[in-house]
Amino acid sequence: MKKGLILAMFMVAIVFVAGPAFASVQNIKVSGEIDNTWLVRDQFDLGTRSAGENYYQNLIFTQSHLHVDADLTDNVSTTLGLINERAWGDDVDATNDMDIHLAYVTLREMLYSPLTVIIGRQAFAYGNSFVMDATGTNNNVASGGLNSVAEDFTQRTKLDSVRLVFDYNPLTVDVVAGKVTNGNLLGTGLQDDDVDLFGTNANWQLGDQWNSVVEGYFWAKIDQSTKSAGVGKHADTVYMPGVHVSTSPIKGLNLQGEVAIQRGNKAETGGVLTTNDDNVARQAQAAQLVANYMLPFEQTEKWSPVLTGVYTYVSGDNDVNEEVNGTTPGTKARYTAWDPMFENQSGGTIYNTLFDLTNAHILTAKAAVKPIEDVTATLQWDSISLDRELSDGDFNGNADLLTLRQPDGGTAAARTTSKKGLGNEYGLGLVYDYTEDVQFGAKYSIFKPGRAFHKDNRERASQYIVNANVKF
Repeated sequence: MKKGLILAMFMVAIVFVAGPAFASVQNIKVSGEIDNTWLVRDQFDLGTRSAGENYYQNLIFTQSHLHVDADLTDNVSTTLGLINERAWGDDVDATNDMDIHLAYVTLREMLYSPLTVIIGRQAFAYGNSFVMDATGTNNNVASGGLNSVAEDFTQRTKLDSVRLVFDYNPLTVDVVAGKVTNGNLLGTGLQDDDVDLFGTNANWQLGDQWNSVVEGYFWAKIDQSTKSAGVGKHADTVYMPGVHVSTSPIKGLNLQGEVAIQRGNKAETGGVLTTNDDNVARQAQAAQLVANYMLPFEQTEKWSPVLTGVYTYVSGDNDVNEEVNGTTPGTKARYTAWDPMFENQSGGTIYNTLFDLTNAHILTAKAAVKPIEDVTATLQWDSISLDRELSDGDFNGNADLLTLRQPDGGTAAARTTSKKGLGNEYGLGLVYDYTEDVQFGAKYSIFKPGRAFHKDNRERASQYIVNANVKF
């Protein structure tokens, strides 16, 4: 009886305290998503392991999202998002709990009408997500139910940041300051060991008949963790200006191009880059060309055919043991490998799981058609070659080996040659839109390693993906 009275008094107190807060809420929207995926993978190590130990996966996992959006008074709104990622049969793992995925407040017309301020854990992307997408997975995740399972499929990645959006239509300027990692939360030990992100993106819609858009950006990623334990003296820094353009010169055709360069410091953390300094100048570059063509012909209209072609270039780095710019072996005058930053492209492909977006030329050709109503079929080919060739490799430490990222967060070391052909991937997919809210998909992919790999490490990798997605 006493416990019941205390509980009743507690509930009454909550009503009185929360009453004024509830009164300021103008609108609440609850939404979410449940995505179930069956995943089968084979030979993702390309034959680098001993007989009987090749990489094989066969699992089902569920990814659940729950979002609550609330509109308050005076142009204020909030968003709270929860996420759970769980492999079936792994219910006892504490990492399977529901976690905060999004948590931010939006202040519109703050100080003056063109300014919107967004504060908290949020998602944003610019251009084609070639260099900046807060949802980019970068092939790994530190926690959650897919950690050490299928990390390249995680949807947990967002960015804690403050974002200022200045809307001067047709010009929109975003200014971002974010915290990628915080190495010191207890106040003891090394103080300067965080990874921070700063940048700005300016989007200008030209307003011409081609719907042309020009984006210019500058991003800076500063990693001070390289100064830990007295190993290095300098922070690892990436300073990246770039430009992205999009235009549609004829009906159904969209053309896009993007170029960017990276400058800054590549920090020494263990005697790998140089023998007499711990700071190497960073000089990398990247470019991407994209063409999407929705065939406008009356004879093919019922199939809605779309052809896509993409060329991607990201620079690589010389072997540390080779002579570079006249310097002696074992030293480096510059570091030319592209830092993938926060890219989010080619998700669901095998090569995207195995390799970081660096030191590569990538050609992609894709065709999509609707053979019947509500069904889309896709056929895709990706060809990957190296920008800088690798040296012949073995397992005796006589030369560098190519590191293959594995879905469980580990790595495999592949023997290499001096050739540049990294491999070709072929994929066939089907998507069925059952309703506006329910979608079923299936995709089969195979990756055939190229001559950049030693003949003993050219086992074909394959992947089956079947998923059912429900949004509400």
